[in-house]
Amino acid sequence: MKKVLIGLSWVYANGRLHIGHVGSSLPADVIARFHRLIGNDVSFVTGSDCYGTPILVAANADGKKPEDIVNHYHKLLKTDFERMGFTFDNYSLTMNDHHKNFAMQFHREMYDGDFVYEKSADQLYCEKCKQYLPDRYVEGTCPHCKSHAKGDSCDGCSKMLEPEELLDPKCKLCGGEPKPKNTAQLYIKLSAMQKDLEKYYNAKKDTWTTNAQGLAGRYLREGLHDRAITRNIEWGVPVPRDGWEDKRIYIWAENVLGYLSATIEVKGEDFVKPHKDNLHYYVHAKDNIPFHAIIFPGLITANGNRYHKPDIMVSSEYIMLEGKKMSKSAGTLLTAHEMADAFDPDLIRFYLLRNINDKKDFNFTFADFVNVVNGELINNFGNLVNRTLSFVNSKFSGNIAVGEISTEISDQIKNTYKTVVDLITAGKTRDALLTALELVNFGNKTFDNYKPWITIKENTEECKKQIFNIVTIIANIAKIMEPFIPFGCAKVKKWLGVDDKFEIFTPTEMTLPEIEILYNRLDIKEVQEKFAGYIK
Repeated sequence: MKKVLIGLSWVYANGRLHIGHVGSSLPADVIARFHRLIGNDVSFVTGSDCYGTPILVAANADGKKPEDIVNHYHKLLKTDFERMGFTFDNYSLTMNDHHKNFAMQFHREMYDGDFVYEKSADQLYCEKCKQYLPDRYVEGTCPHCKSHAKGDSCDGCSKMLEPEELLDPKCKLCGGEPKPKNTAQLYIKLSAMQKDLEKYYNAKKDTWTTNAQGLAGRYLREGLHDRAITRNIEWGVPVPRDGWEDKRIYIWAENVLGYLSATIEVKGEDFVKPHKDNLHYYVHAKDNIPFHAIIFPGLITANGNRYHKPDIMVSSEYIMLEGKKMSKSAGTLLTAHEMADAFDPDLIRFYLLRNINDKKDFNFTFADFVNVVNGELINNFGNLVNRTLSFVNSKFSGNIAVGEISTEISDQIKNTYKTVVDLITAGKTRDALLTALELVNFGNKTFDNYKPWITIKENTEECKKQIFNIVTIIANIAKIMEPFIPFGCAKVKKWLGVDDKFEIFTPTEMTLPEIEILYNRLDIKEVQEKFAGYIK
């Protein structure tokens, strides 16, 4: 049995969960559900990122304390995730005492090593606001590609940035132009880890998604630069060093430690220590690649390699909405609770998992959502379940007789299990779902080839054998697809008395309980009318 940590990127507690974050997060839940089914000990963790400057921006805009903003959205985010079927072992928050104490101890240990040093450098200061500006308090022009950029990174060229590098910087609080002002900070010596991190990257990269391999490899080829790990700011984890009471740990140097602290909180330290039987996945959107592929391993190195470094990196490209980048200010931010109010969560999970990938941005449109869900899930899996079990009810009074599974069907099911196990273990959830759908297609083709509606008139016993084979296919599809669409599969498993082991299942003689239509077809006009505000 392995100890499997699945770390999902933390969510800023300044707004509701949106489908972009749901899409990039769902592979983590699939991986967690799968590893529990095959008997591994799982720690699936994430939570609310409390100390990000977006929280301060929201607090200033609403005239509230940052902790009030965090507490409000933490509850909503937790509910949003739950409605989408996420199965966290710990949905935490970075302002709890356990995380703060862990992060401070981790940094204290780093400061005693060879990879942290003090240096005076310029930090942007707003005279009007009378304060130093953290990264997300600044926006401007990327010095590399000239795109609009945030203070910590550029979405245009994916470069990691410091606020001081931006051209034409602007204070997000007042719109004024901040000026450089000298101040002392602590820096992590990433440049001295270049060879160590290259060795780590070369050992792990083949288990990372394409975009994670590409970006991390580019950063290493360009050469790593030292980065400040402290900041002049009041809201954050205190710097555990005498004389530094007016500074805080830079958010990116403490929030990634939340995977470790949240796991220790529920599973203990052995789960996060370096060990061959520990397997750690990190799941996020592409903007988080540098922080998980370079910064986090660098922090662990600076801490003396006391903790297990990421093994498998699952990074998704962005989700567009009706051809536009999702933006709260532009009114194109589709929230998880809006979708959950309108649709069965299985439909949302299926569509996003079917399309999210590591090679190109995915454009979510309501027309495509309806077409894919109706065509590939409802008309395919839902139809196979409903027409088979309805046949059993109408022709055999709900009684399923035990028969012998055909060799062709047995082989198809076994091969599907093996392929899906290999793919999910490797973090390739989309490919695993497509493989599972091939078994669904096979089940429908088998039903059509058997023609039980004809066979029952000619040979009732043969028809019973055919139906047993199809029910066996359905039962195993429900097991295989449960990590992806858990709500519908749980119903099917209950109807057919299916166990929770991730291995081939043979139904026993039984009488079906009362069943229902698994999923109702979506009406394109109704959906487009309901979400007309998003469709241009």
